[in-house]
Amino acid sequence: PMRVPLTLRSTLRSRRTIIILGFALLMVLSLAAPVGADDDDDGERITISGNSTPSLCNGDRGAGAIELTGDLTGCLIFFPKRFTCEELNGFALYREWGREVFEGELKGEEGKFRTRYFLEATYAAGSCAEFNSGGFPFAAQITGGCDHRVRGVSGAFDDARGLITFHDVIKPGSGATNFLYSGHLRLDD
Repeated sequence: PMRVPLTLRSTLRSRRTIIILGFALLMVLSLAAPVGADDDDDGERITISGNSTPSLCNGDRGAGAIELTGDLTGCLIFFPKRFTCEELNGFALYREWGREVFEGELKGEEGKFRTRYFLEATYAAGSCAEFNSGGFPFAAQITGGCDHRVRGVSGAFDDARGLITFHDVIKPGSGATNFLYSGHLRLDD
């Protein structure tokens, strides 16, 4: 077989590709790793899961809220900080970063925690124009989900750490109707 001579440009491209792939793998592993869980055995690690639906439980606080049921019961209020949207291969890829406050209960004990979240969702092509003009094309959503890094504040969640992942349940043409969640929390003894 004939060998293709390497050029500086092709060598740089292949190194850049390896670096980008390595960085992407590192990001995936960091998102999958238990967040806030110490290497020692202090505290109890619990698994949580449940469902949630859009709600007005936030009053006029934040940009919106969802009501959680299951292992966590209460109101999760979200405060988006920034978003990006790009048209990509016939779809709109929406990403959002922000923070949240949860006020509710775990196993009947009241408490509060905060999160930092990253949301990623796919919408129908052309949706970025609506996002960029201040709208939200709710019914155009195709896929979605988000990761929430938990930091306990008080009560049942005092000093809690963990990761909760939400999965959007979408009815075609209607947008997300509810959001299943699962994850883990490490609670101090």
